[in-house]
Amino acid sequence: MPETTKTYANMEILQGADYQMILTLDAVTANKSYLMTIRKDFTGDTSFGGMNGGDGTSSSPYRTEIYETDDASYGKLTSSDSGTTYIVTIDLYAAWTDTLDNGFDGKWEMIEEDTSTSPDSFTRIAQGDIYVNNSGTRHASIIARSD
Repeated sequence: MPETTKTYANMEILQGADYQMILTLDAVTANKSYLMTIRKDFTGDTSFGGMNGGDGTSSSPYRTEIYETDDASYGKLTSSDSGTTYIVTIDLYAAWTDTLDNGFDGKWEMIEEDTSTSPDSFTRIAQGDIYVNNSGTRHASIIARSD
């Protein structure tokens, strides 16, 4: 389980930039897997953002999932366990945040799968809002200046 201070956390992301958040947990991460789901706020809009869920198809227009497997198009989750500190690091890559609509507004949540139990148990451990601040200069040219 995460610490109470991180059970709910908002993410404010710069469009076209990498983003990282560290969740501190109060239990070991060994024998556990993590999955993060990002979805558009339910406003009736059927478009997730630039690439319909980030995968370029209409098969998942409302959500994107981030796993512990590194995916250069989206991001990754990394769990670590020092014996006294237990964390999950969320990395969202610029390649994905750049595809989101200007002013994207959504929700995120993370679940933990404990593979040491039979059957595996699933627990929702963190959640929050996600906002994308659009960039007015993301498509601008940058010219080196000497003045």
